[in-house]
Formats: sequence, C-alpha cells, structure tokens
Amino acid sequence: MKLVIQIPCFNEEANISKVLESIPKKIKGVDEIKIIVLDDASIDKTSEVANKFNVEIIKSPYNTGLANTFKKGLQKALEENADILVNIDGDNQYNAQDIEKLIEPIIQKKCDITIGTRPIDNIKTFSPIKKILQKFGSFIVKIISQVDIKDAASGYRAYSKKALLKLNIFNSYTHTIETIIQAKNKNLIVKNVDIRVNNQENRKSRLFKNNLDYILKQAKTTIRFFIIYRPVKFFSLIANFFLFFSACISLRFLYFYIAYGGKGHIQSLILCTITSILAFLLYMIAILADLFTINRKLLEDIQFDLRQKKYKK
Repeated sequence: MKLVIQIPCFNEEANISKVLESIPKKIKGVDEIKIIVLDDASIDKTSEVANKFNVEIIKSPYNTGLANTFKKGLQKALEENADILVNIDGDNQYNAQDIEKLIEPIIQKKCDITIGTRPIDNIKTFSPIKKILQKFGSFIVKIISQVDIKDAASGYRAYSKKALLKLNIFNSYTHTIETIIQAKNKNLIVKNVDIRVNNQENRKSRLFKNNLDYILKQAKTTIRFFIIYRPVKFFSLIANFFLFFSACISLRFLYFYIAYGGKGHIQSLILCTITSILAFLLYMIAILADLFTINRKLLEDIQFDLRQKKYKK
C-alpha cells in the first residue's frame, strides 16, 4: 500500500516546516509513504525550507493557482502508482496526525474519497460571519451535488486509486467543490471524517480578499459546475419559471378578455408569447446539453480505461 501526501503551497516559508515535521513517519496499513511539496512559484524560501526534509519538491515556474497545483499533484500521484493520495495544505491549518484517521475508510474499502470535517464552531480565527458562510456554502453544495457533505471547503482530503483515475479538474480557482460534484456523477463514494485543526494566527486567505469575494467566487464556481454536471435540471428550472410566468400572464389576459369583452391588455398577450418562446428555447438547450453530457461521460469512460492501462502496476 503506497501513500502519497501532497502539500500545495504558496509563500509558506513560515509554516511548511511545521507541516512536514508533523506528518507521521509510519501509518497503519501503509507500506510506503512519499511526500511531495507542490510549490506554486513562491517568492519566499518555501522550497529551500522544504528541501531540508526528505521530500520531493515540484516548483512551478509561475503561479498557476490552487486547482492547477492540485491537478499537477494528482497526475504525479498516478505516475507514482499511489494507492491513496492525501492532500493537506501547506499553511499548517490541518492537524497532520489525523492522516491515519482520514485514510482508514479508504483502506477498509468503505469509500473512494474522504473529506476532513473541521470543527467550524470551535475555530477561533473564524469570524461569526465566516462560520455562517462556511456552513451555508456546504449546505448549497450538498443540495447541488447530492452528496452528504459537511465541510465543502475543506482541502484536507484523501483519494483512492479509483478516484484518481476518474477525476478531472477543469476549474482554475479551487478543486474542492468540483471534486465533490464529480464524485456523485462518477459513482464515487464520499465520507466525512472529523479532523482537528491547529491554532493559527488570523491571517488573510490566499484565495479570496474578503467575505463578499468569497461568496461571489464560490457562487460562480458552484453554478458553473451545476451547469456542467446537471444541465437538464439547471435549464429546466429556468424554463419552468418562464413557463409558469407565461401561464400566469395568459390567465390574466383571458380574465380581462372575458370580463371586459376582449378590450385592451394586448401587452399581456405579447409578454406571454415572449416568455413561452424563452421557455421553449431553454427546454431545447436542456436537451442539447443532455446530449453533450452523454458524450462527455462516454469520453470519460474511455479516459478511465486508458488511465488504468497506463498506470497499471
């Protein structure tokens, strides 16, 4: 059983040594552990500090973002023939001693992906507003993905070999939401695992400037992947709204037509026609999107078979 632990980081000179020192040297059920530091073009001494430890360092020539860095690590894990990949951030937010607990369900073949659930209410550096946003965001992702997820933004995760072979990362902002939504569509089982966090000074996030920026970016990402993986439902919901609105307007026109002898209110008839056409077009888009989804799934099946052959032990 080979475990690859990847640590994506950007300007983590002050924290990377703490993360590397806290990673267990031996883990139950694992024969080999390899640690890979994914330095996303840090301008401080992150790589120099990490180089003092017995780890592999992959440094990007320019900053590509968290999602692309994660994607690079996923590819590297496949090349290393990893049975399990653990992703833990380089900011020392997560307690690395919980890696054994995180991978246990995967070793026992109970699931394909585990997501570390942080004790949000007990994190002192999180403001009340941020705690609410974290919980609300996870609730929305849970509804859209149809996965029982408790901490959608958590980057502390473990992936089985099957998950590594099936996942694709398209987003350049973050991989956390995308992998959850993909999991349901690719029949990957996800489990939540309670993990601990380390005491940290309250520092600004590297992914968003403020709470409003967080809301906008997460909303944009969630809607985008809702369209990609649930196109029929997305466009049908909008089409149903226009159809309902059209029905209400038509009933209003008929009421005045019958009650007042058909005089006036031609605007309602025009609006009813426009909204009916929009609803029809959206239904057509939903059908076309469904055809594209079927084609994408067929291509992903082919990709899965090719990856299995390429990375077969």
